[in-house]
Amino acid sequence: MSKSTEELLLNSVESASRRKIKIPDLLKEQDSQNVNIIVELDLLSSLMKNLLCCKYCCSSEKIELREDLKSRKGLAVSLEIICHNCGESTSTNISNKCYDVNLRLTYGMRAIGKGGAASRIFCGLMNLPPPPAKFERHNSLFLNVLKTISEDSMNAAVHEAVTANDNNSNIAVAVDGTWHKRGYSSLNGVVCATSVENGKVIDFETLTKYCSSCKVKKKPCENCAKNYEGFSGVMECRGSGLIQHYYGLAIRKNLSSVEDVKRAIWAIYFHKLSTEDNPQHALCPLGEDSWCGYNRSIVTGEFYIHKHSLPESILLKVKKVFRDLTEKDLLKKCLHGRTQNPNESFNKCIWERIPKTVFVGIETLKFGVMDAVICFNDGYVSRIKVFEALGIKSGYNTERALLIIDNKRIF
Repeated sequence: MSKSTEELLLNSVESASRRKIKIPDLLKEQDSQNVNIIVELDLLSSLMKNLLCCKYCCSSEKIELREDLKSRKGLAVSLEIICHNCGESTSTNISNKCYDVNLRLTYGMRAIGKGGAASRIFCGLMNLPPPPAKFERHNSLFLNVLKTISEDSMNAAVHEAVTANDNNSNIAVAVDGTWHKRGYSSLNGVVCATSVENGKVIDFETLTKYCSSCKVKKKPCENCAKNYEGFSGVMECRGSGLIQHYYGLAIRKNLSSVEDVKRAIWAIYFHKLSTEDNPQHALCPLGEDSWCGYNRSIVTGEFYIHKHSLPESILLKVKKVFRDLTEKDLLKKCLHGRTQNPNESFNKCIWERIPKTVFVGIETLKFGVMDAVICFNDGYVSRIKVFEALGIKSGYNTERALLIIDNKRIF
């Protein structure tokens, strides 16, 4: 294949992210006044000595620039110029814009899955002032803003899906759940729904079985954070997970015929019902490439044991579900053969912001999920809306960094 032909083929394949994200033309000529930089105070003080003289005594020999420690607010600091010749001083006031740096630090740390402890280490190693003492209090500011922006994003995704579905609001969705901690002892979880049409998140629900207030008071509190109770047994979860996997496989491997899909789905039921005494694999695919180990062993001669069967009592309870799943009208809607890849990708976005190794409360969980929604649906540049809603000018370097991330994501 020639290089030009290969490039043409590559350019003709549009990624899911590229279909979803429309990158705006944001960057203009760099505004040198609208950037944040780290400056060594000694270097700045040395520069001042060479350029300034005291407005009171006109001396330029004993001018010192230093931080006014009494006015420090997190990373926002006030500077003062002192003349040691006459003792007079001039200081700057901390404007609202200076407090922006604390909000940026909070958002930046949350965006990479870190919190107050990590910010203290970061600032310490960078020889910066310590972060705000009450780092978590900024969460509420971001939560309100992210809630509005993420809801707008999901509403737009629904409208887009309905439009693509000939203005029919009966759109197809894929629903998936993910737990904060692996296994069945997790206290936090998220359930999300993505549109099959455009792959965007259209709804989510954060779940928790933990409330810090209840734990402290050792009794139910008035505004309890818990919104989920329950436990799923290992066998039922494992069995339902396998059935879900095979159900998707049955659809994607038989896209040409509803009857073929129906047969393949019932093959799952009887495959899981089979035992050594009563093998029921007549509907399972044949051949050495079959997913059915029993039928595959007939061809290959391998030894096979029915060790993954489910109890008949459980399968009898879910038999009605299989009947519903093999309804002709339902299967017709499944012939596109699309997968839950968007859900899995979105889950990954969530846990990048909320690492599974660290427990968090429901507010921090919501923070991470809502930030994941806007970035997943509309690209990282959507974070500019967060800054705008907080009254912060995003700035050239911020916009440039977000655009670079999005461009790498879609190309």
